[in-house]
Formats: sequence, C-alpha cells, structure tokens
Amino acid sequence: MVIMKLLAYVPILTPRIRYIFNFIFNDVLKTQVGFSSNLAEFKASTLPKISYADQPVGNELFFKNTDLLLAHAIIKTSFKTTAFGDTIVPFAVTGSTLPFDVFAASFYFISRYEEYLPFHPDTEGHYPPEYSLQSKLKLLQIPVIDAWALILKNILLKKYPNLFFEKKTYDFIPLICMYPGTSGSDGLFKTTINLFRKVTAVLRKDKTEDRKAKDIQAFVNTVHEPYRIKARFFFKPSQDEDHECDGQINLPQSYLQLLKAGTVNDYRMGYKHTTGFRAGTCTPFPWYDLQLEKTTHLIVHPVAINDGSLSNDKHIRIAPTLAQWKNIVDTVKLLEGKLYMTWHQDTLVNSGKGRTARKLYIEMLSNFLSLPNDIRPQ
Repeated sequence: MVIMKLLAYVPILTPRIRYIFNFIFNDVLKTQVGFSSNLAEFKASTLPKISYADQPVGNELFFKNTDLLLAHAIIKTSFKTTAFGDTIVPFAVTGSTLPFDVFAASFYFISRYEEYLPFHPDTEGHYPPEYSLQSKLKLLQIPVIDAWALILKNILLKKYPNLFFEKKTYDFIPLICMYPGTSGSDGLFKTTINLFRKVTAVLRKDKTEDRKAKDIQAFVNTVHEPYRIKARFFFKPSQDEDHECDGQINLPQSYLQLLKAGTVNDYRMGYKHTTGFRAGTCTPFPWYDLQLEKTTHLIVHPVAINDGSLSNDKHIRIAPTLAQWKNIVDTVKLLEGKLYMTWHQDTLVNSGKGRTARKLYIEMLSNFLSLPNDIRPQ
C-alpha cells in the first residue's frame, strides 16, 4: 500500500508556513503535504505525521518552531547557530528531530529576507554576496534547502516507509543572453532621425551585431547537438536594458515590476560575479512577497553560475574554473535539481578572450555531459 500524503500539525497556519512547507514537500521532494490545526483530528489521523510547534503532540516526527514563520513583519531577526554535520546552520533549537529549525532557515534564504533589511549596496547598487548569511556560514556554494530536504526525506522514509515521493530528474539549462542590434535600433533612430551620420553608424553596427548574434547561435547549437541540450535564448533590445535573464535584481522592486508587466518567469536569481545559490536552492520556486505576505505567480529560476564571474580575472583560467564549477554541478546532480548557467553573447564572441571562453564552454560540456560523468537525465 502506497501512502500518498503527509499530515503536518501546526497550531497556527501562517502564510509563511504554508509557503515553505509546500515548497519543500511539494516542489522539492515531490510528495504531498496537508495541514491540521485541530489536535483531535491530527491525533486520530492514520496518515504519516509531523508537527511543527513548541512541543510534540505524540510520537510523530517533531520539528520545534522558532518565531520567524509565525511573524507578519519584516524585522531584523535574531537566532543562534549550531553545527550540523560539517556545516554551521542558523535557527538552532533543542529537543527537535533536527538541531535547527529547517523550515525557518529555508524560508529566510529563499525569500531573501535579509535583502529587505537595510544594507550598503555594492558599486553597482546591488546586494553584495558577501553580506549574505549563506556566505558568512560558507553555505553559498550549496543548494542547502534541497540538501536539507533530502535529509528530511530520509528521516521520513525511515519512520514511514510507504510515504510516496515522485521521481525527479536532473536538468542542465544554459541561458544565453543575446544582443541583437536590430531590435534595439528603433528607439535610437527615432531620437536621431535628422542625424544622418549617426544613423548610418548605428545601422552599420546593427549589421555587425546581427552577424555576431548569428555566429553565437550557430556555435551554441552546434556544440549542444551531441548532448541533446536545448539552450534558453534571450533576445534583448540593447546592452543597457534587460528584464529577463541578465540585469541584477533589487528586492522587492524588480519582481513587483515583472508582476505588473505580466511576466511569469525570472532567470536572474543569482550573483553576477560570484557563483553559488543566492536563494539557497536549485529548484524553481514561486516568489514570496514579504511585504504582502503572500505567494505570487512569478516563478524564479535560480542561477548558480554567471559568466560575469569570469570577468574577475584578466585571463580565463579553464582548469581552475572547471574545478570550481564541478563541485556545483555534482551537487545539483546528486540532489536531482536544475542547474541554470548564464552566458552572454559578448563572452562567447569568436575573438580575443571570447575564444578562450568558447574552449571553456566546450570543455565544460565534454567534462560534465559525457560518460562516465553524464549529468543529463537518463
């Protein structure tokens, strides 16, 4: 007999609790979770049971709560840290199945709670990765929410071996940001219609950019073909504007603008010059609006690697770069998540530093997408 649903007892079901439980159990672990705030109903249920409260109800798996998921305001929160395996984790608790509040910690990371608090932006006006709690705890290179979810799964299966978890598959999705000049010339032409020389220069540049874009697409499609990879191409109006895959986000303004525009997917949840998991996960997730305390329909696709990290060095060093990326790739593969990697047309041009970047791209595919290190779904 296969048991399909997990029942969670929560004395007060807040929007934050509902959101993070649904994400961890439904989206990451691919099982089903239901909620009960009725003690009699919970005790009488024959379903696999957990509780998230101050104290256990009976012999169910008990997870002690902290205050974060019970709150309805954005305030600086205090918490203790504790050792967990070979890592340090936040929201330490005692007398619980785990030594920390895994649900509060996961919500803190995925909601980017700390980015709503006052901070000193970097030179580009964005949230610096070194300020993040993941960076301070040395967790940035790990999709910790997915890793913690796997631990939860093993704990649940040990007590409830019939609990059903749907099979997951790893996926590798390159995001290619293109800069076609043809789509960006209209506005410039309208504002300079009487400046014949400038228009001529722009049109000449457009043709060059168009040839460059076609060359990049041909290169990407050719090197992807043996591995059956389909890249996600983004065509943007100019190198100064991008609202899909490239520009850095500032919360909550960036996502509120997307929602207002009717956008349903975002591919910018990452750091431009630093690899890692900004939201602590390798699973796409619905954005939680902390100001309105509600789940939105905007799906955020977390980017672990951005080719902007290659600009930190004057020359691209292929071997050490691949070594660093391999750790991320292997981890996401183990967790059966999705690996999003952002590349730009200017990085992959067939000249200068771009030729080294192309070699890096080809070696990346060869190392990570060929037997015996095949990370494609089987």
